[in-house]
Amino acid sequence: MTMDDIAKENGISKRTLYEHFSDKSDLLEQSINYFYKQMMEEAVKIEESSNDILDLLFKLHDTQSDVVINLKINFFKELKRYHFPIYKNAYKKFSEYHQKKIMEYLTRGQKEGFLLENLDKDLICGIIIEISNMIEGSEIFTKYRHSRRELFRSVIILYFRGISTPKGIEIIDRFLEKTKR
Repeated sequence: MTMDDIAKENGISKRTLYEHFSDKSDLLEQSINYFYKQMMEEAVKIEESSNDILDLLFKLHDTQSDVVINLKINFFKELKRYHFPIYKNAYKKFSEYHQKKIMEYLTRGQKEGFLLENLDKDLICGIIIEISNMIEGSEIFTKYRHSRRELFRSVIILYFRGISTPKGIEIIDRFLEKTKR
């Protein structure tokens, strides 16, 4: 995509576009930073409105599924291919943020009595990130006619069920039953 394409798609002149962005790399970096900021602000709102870690998990599942569904799947593949330094920085930033949040959420879940105490949180954090990457980047699941929302629900929620205490399992099962309808 060229700057001409971007200007035309947005109904502005190329000159106007260059008044706001020095080049396509600048546009990409600012767009990614805007997305990152929006993601962080949304997470804070959800954290503040959640009663406990499982309520937070369910709300994050719903909003993050929407984010992933609405994000063009090939965007990061194309970014990696054509603008690798920008991709590398964005990937690092997003990965560090998600690792930090997952660790916070795992610790909170243990304190609230919903997650097992003897968890290797570093390992679980890595597994959750890899599962998410697999779902986000995989085309194989679309062949089986499963939406990304269904995949996140089936994989992430059920993964958390597996590391939950009986108290956590009970709440997750109620959520799963409610969302099945």
